[in-house]
Amino acid sequence: MAQTLNLAIGDLVVRSGKILKVSQIKKNTINLKPFFHIKTSNGLTFTLLLANINDSHIRRLASKNKIEKLLNLIIKKPIAKKDYSVFDAKTALNDNQLAKTFRTIKILWLEKKEKSGILQGLKLTVFRQAMIQASEEIAATNKISIGKAESTILSALNFCQKKLNKI
Repeated sequence: MAQTLNLAIGDLVVRSGKILKVSQIKKNTINLKPFFHIKTSNGLTFTLLLANINDSHIRRLASKNKIEKLLNLIIKKPIAKKDYSVFDAKTALNDNQLAKTFRTIKILWLEKKEKSGILQGLKLTVFRQAMIQASEEIAATNKISIGKAESTILSALNFCQKKLNKI
């Protein structure tokens, strides 16, 4: 997969929702370092065998256009309550797909609004993790701070809420 991705040193990729930077490519391996939280990662490096790269769930960052499209299709668009009742918090973030991460954020945010701003236990943990993953990817793609990326998501969610209130 790395060969089909044509990765080069310095490229940013997503693995398990984390933004990683390609730091070294050798004949049989590829080394990745965390892009954010450099101080707290203490020099952590992931080394993956190129032969096993397909099993490592690595993908390129979403483009600016794809992020905007997903924000419009998922976050800003009103969703019927029946469509988010089948949500599985335990497996919500396992696929390393930004669209599913946005859907997780949307469903849990709607539930949080419905319950006076309270999510409990696993759902709160999943919501926070989804926000971190989506914010980091938006920040890396748009070259903005994680805080500004999080604000972008929350603004889109509030836009959706205003639309729902008008219905």
